[in-house]
Amino acid sequence: MAIIVQKFGGTSLQSTERIAAIRDRILLEREKGSQLVVVVSAMGDSTNRLLSLAKELTNRPDPRDMDLLLATGEQVSCSLLSLALKEKGADAVALTGPQAGIQTEHAYGKARITKIATRPIQEQLDAGKIVVVAGFQGTAGEGEICTLGRGGSDTTAAALAAELGAERCDIFTDVDGVYSADPRSVRGAIKYSCMDYDCLLAMAAAGASVIHPRAVLHARSHDVPLHVRSSFHTDQGTRIERLAPGLTAPGVTGITGQKGLTLLRMTGDIDLRKLRETLAEAHVTWSGIAAAKPDAYAIIMKEEEIYETMNRINRKKETLGIHTVTQEPGKALVHLVCGSEDQKKKQANLIRTSPLFQAKEAETADCHPEAWSAVLPEKNLDAWMQQLHDRFLLKQDNQHPVAYG
Repeated sequence: MAIIVQKFGGTSLQSTERIAAIRDRILLEREKGSQLVVVVSAMGDSTNRLLSLAKELTNRPDPRDMDLLLATGEQVSCSLLSLALKEKGADAVALTGPQAGIQTEHAYGKARITKIATRPIQEQLDAGKIVVVAGFQGTAGEGEICTLGRGGSDTTAAALAAELGAERCDIFTDVDGVYSADPRSVRGAIKYSCMDYDCLLAMAAAGASVIHPRAVLHARSHDVPLHVRSSFHTDQGTRIERLAPGLTAPGVTGITGQKGLTLLRMTGDIDLRKLRETLAEAHVTWSGIAAAKPDAYAIIMKEEEIYETMNRINRKKETLGIHTVTQEPGKALVHLVCGSEDQKKKQANLIRTSPLFQAKEAETADCHPEAWSAVLPEKNLDAWMQQLHDRFLLKQDNQHPVAYG
């Protein structure tokens, strides 16, 4: 029997009514004769609620305690869905990440999966059960729970699909596929019927929230087809697989944006190598500003990572050669995701000469090899995304090789 992995996001599990609805969808897939592994995220915005509770008590939460706290969100979803399936007469079993054999590196909040011992899941599948797994979590060392960071349930699903040799991995979300831009923010966004792993990876790495980059990497490395679909209807979504022979990536794949960022500007005789090492030690996700002067440098990062970053920079200020650090909150990144580095250079030249960039409200940033990126005020992000999409997506040949099939 073929193994199908299904992943349902938080909006799909926002209420017991929605859990009942996806329960029925899972049972329809089961009737086709497949063995099912279902990976779930936390219900709705429950992760944000847990974070808010912690912030009411401390501004410096212990990372280990936070992982124990946040892992409960997926465990609630996992248990409720298993109960719902059993109510309909299905034989189901709920497993936490550690119970499912998911092992991670010892890094709280941003752990990577190092190994999956598939025996616990395979035994349950062989017994005829639907296996419901709590995403976003695993175990490191002697039973330590570590979470995988935002989008971790995508990674859990793709990694399980890869290790179990699944026929495919369905990612159910609140949009009905992969678009050239977020259709909730950009008018005229193009839905792709099929997409190459590398094109989606570039989009995901540049902030497209439809799927996590690590999930794409797991799927690509094991040639597991992904299918990004809507949780709320049965229309076909976007199939993700290897680019068909003879086809090439398009000039521009899409437009993405990231909000909730802070810009750190630093002056001094900065040792960039040591600065990068310091940020790596903190597991900080950051990007550099390309237009930095010899005695100045700037990095852009998520607002929630500023506290830990500033702690480390202040402790090593003298060693790093930093004289001053100033913070500029309320920033965003916009990315024009291209099919190759050569295409990125070509599009960057067009942008620099456009009226859009002459407004001087943005600074170019070095974020991704295949994306032209800029830092700008958060309030202007949607307008920039719309203008870039109109200029570069709607005017290029819409017979995208990225959208074959």
